[in-house]
Amino acid sequence: MSAAIPFRSINLRAELRLALLAAAESCWLYAIVLTIGVIAGFPRVISPLGIFVVYWLGLVVGRLLPRLPHAWRTLQIASVICAVLIILLAMRVGFYGEFALTSPLWLSSYFENGLAFFQRFTGEQISTLVLILAYMRALGFAQRPLTLWVIGFQFRLGIVIFFALAIIAAFAGRVDFIFWIFMFFAFSLLGIALARIEEAGQTSPLDARWTVVMFTMLAATLLVGFALTRFLTLDALNAFIAFLSPVFLVLQIIFFILALPFFILTEFLIRLLIPLFNLLANAFSKMIPTIPQTNIETVPILESVTRSFETLMPYLRLAGVVLVLVVIGWVIARALNRRMNREEEEMFTREGVDEKQSIQRERRPRAARPQRREVHAENVRRIYAALQAQAEALGLPRRAAETPLEFLPRLTARFPGSAANLEKITNEYVAVHYAQQQASDAQVRELRDVWKKTKEEMKQAGA
Repeated sequence: MSAAIPFRSINLRAELRLALLAAAESCWLYAIVLTIGVIAGFPRVISPLGIFVVYWLGLVVGRLLPRLPHAWRTLQIASVICAVLIILLAMRVGFYGEFALTSPLWLSSYFENGLAFFQRFTGEQISTLVLILAYMRALGFAQRPLTLWVIGFQFRLGIVIFFALAIIAAFAGRVDFIFWIFMFFAFSLLGIALARIEEAGQTSPLDARWTVVMFTMLAATLLVGFALTRFLTLDALNAFIAFLSPVFLVLQIIFFILALPFFILTEFLIRLLIPLFNLLANAFSKMIPTIPQTNIETVPILESVTRSFETLMPYLRLAGVVLVLVVIGWVIARALNRRMNREEEEMFTREGVDEKQSIQRERRPRAARPQRREVHAENVRRIYAALQAQAEALGLPRRAAETPLEFLPRLTARFPGSAANLEKITNEYVAVHYAQQQASDAQVRELRDVWKKTKEEMKQAGA
């Protein structure tokens, strides 16, 4: 076991993208709990700050725990313990802010209302469920590369959720989450812009003008959205409907005239089938035996069973609470196990193929010869695969869900004498494998020479 865990240097842009993801998803999670709270008549629910705290700390836990050199069971138990502590912290900050900072009275109120889900439905329960959902989503995103596709998909998911909540709120009552829709768009668009800059920066260097363009377009988009919301309001929609009310009256009259024959036909069919329904009802009544209204002997038995059930009710309720908590803990532990493993399938150059495999390969029909540019791209991939294998043999494996650009700082920190060559090999691989750029003969020859030199330097540094 090494003396220290090799944490890579902090990437401020990557940390900002994670924080923006947590803030954006906290907006629609708060909209959900707010809508349910208004419909159920809860006096209060968890605040957006509490949801953000759980989501962001869940991202931190999801990134740090898998790096610890402990058994996976231990890490899952640690994940559940962290979830309990983080949720308690969020409830203290975002739900029980009126209590004194050092007062422990909020804990008794929280556990009394939170664990009473077999008796009544409270704001503490729905808030805790939303916090558990936020923590589980954070564990799922902690090890995933936040590419443009991933962030864009979550942005579209949030729009669908807000649209559904708006429809529910229109029928249920007045639920005001317009401000959080604006915040969701602001955080999501900023995260999408950063992801786009991250992908564009892999192929060509970017200067400060990208930041100016990004914030300008973001401000313009939000300004247009704010201007449209000033016109497209419920009052404007009601006025438009009132303006078209004569047209609606004419449409209703036309619909009634067209539907009148169907109503008459339906009434005729029902009257025609009434004797058949009565015949079937009499037949079923004769088949079912008549149950006596009162039975003196069964009354004491029923009273005894009722008393026994009332005696067991507290124990059954306690067992149900324990079972629910165990299930929630198991779900949280499984959430750490479902993080995305995005290791690419690389082709490693193997030597010493045995004779049997060689004979079988010779008997197979030859495939079509690949194009030359595909061969060059495959050579670049092989060189990077060899670099990965060499680093792993020297005690520095590439982590699960770690991109080549995230793996590069750890490589250069472990082999500082080959930093320039390692960066060149990584950039060439990213350009070929992700950006689908073509490689030339000269690039491949140069990269092979660089790899030969880097391989020897890594061996010397490892020795």
